[in-house]
Amino acid sequence: MAPNNMVEGSTPKTLTILGCGTLGSAILLGLLASFTEDESRKSSSRRNDPEDNGMLNGATHASLDDDEDMERPARIIACVKTPESAQRLRRQLAGVRCSLSVKIVQGDNARAVQAADTVLLGCQPQDLVSCLGDPTVNKALRGKLLISILAGVTIPQIEGVLNQSGTSNIPAKVNGAGLPNGSHRPTSIIRAMPNTASFVRASTTVITACSNASSSDIRLVQWLFTSIGTVNQITAAQFDVCTALCGSTPAFFALFIDSLLDGAVALGLKRSEAQIMAVETMKGAAMLMLNGEQPESVKEKVATPGGSTIQGLLELERKALRGIVADALIKCTASASILGSKQA
Repeated sequence: MAPNNMVEGSTPKTLTILGCGTLGSAILLGLLASFTEDESRKSSSRRNDPEDNGMLNGATHASLDDDEDMERPARIIACVKTPESAQRLRRQLAGVRCSLSVKIVQGDNARAVQAADTVLLGCQPQDLVSCLGDPTVNKALRGKLLISILAGVTIPQIEGVLNQSGTSNIPAKVNGAGLPNGSHRPTSIIRAMPNTASFVRASTTVITACSNASSSDIRLVQWLFTSIGTVNQITAAQFDVCTALCGSTPAFFALFIDSLLDGAVALGLKRSEAQIMAVETMKGAAMLMLNGEQPESVKEKVATPGGSTIQGLLELERKALRGIVADALIKCTASASILGSKQA
């Protein structure tokens, strides 16, 4: 019997992760956890209601198996550079129970890419050329989906590296059958930017695709990053501002919370207790806005006439917090736009 995520009689699909550092490992563990939860949910549903078709009543999350036409990986190859990284990943995977097969490979990217149907590029941005410039890796990527999570590295830059070996991985023209004028299909490249909340499977990930990426490629990438949070598809022109808005602002929020804690400690609260209260309060405000409340509406509901909240808000406005935060985002976006040129 075929596993839940593959078509009966088909060859199991393989996902290779090139670089299992902190973010690559978070994606791997999130995918395994989501897959395990999905299997458990469907198993429980079948026990409770054989007619339920694998969906629990009132479910609010997307099943990893919702898209029946898409073949998902049944095997994962996790590539690392050092024995220490391999040992760390083994410790992280210890105790994980999942029907997905995971193999750790050290120092053999070429063979891992050859075995893959989809490749997740998670190396350091400065290692882009050494990783993809290998002619064996370059050739093995032909006709496959390449997902990049490299900060500041654009799709044209990746295409440039793939073309440098002279194997013309990205063809200029295609023939009437949709194939390049040559003997191979092009590599489909999709760029993704998860954020640090990937570690708790609450990332806001943005993705953008090259022109030859198929709808099934995009669905597969959306499925993959849904395992660690939410996904938004954007244009390439929007990527820098979304990198700042989704990737950098967790640090902004952390700074704001830390500032509140300083004030709370000055007023006599223990920092650990203040942190729990402040973070839970921020979480509640975020949930209100996720449910459709506008920021201005939330502010007005709290700031009642003659109350203490309006005094605090006026002080923030006097100190120009609104302009400071907006300018910080603008500067962050400008920095993101030149980050890629530093990696070239």
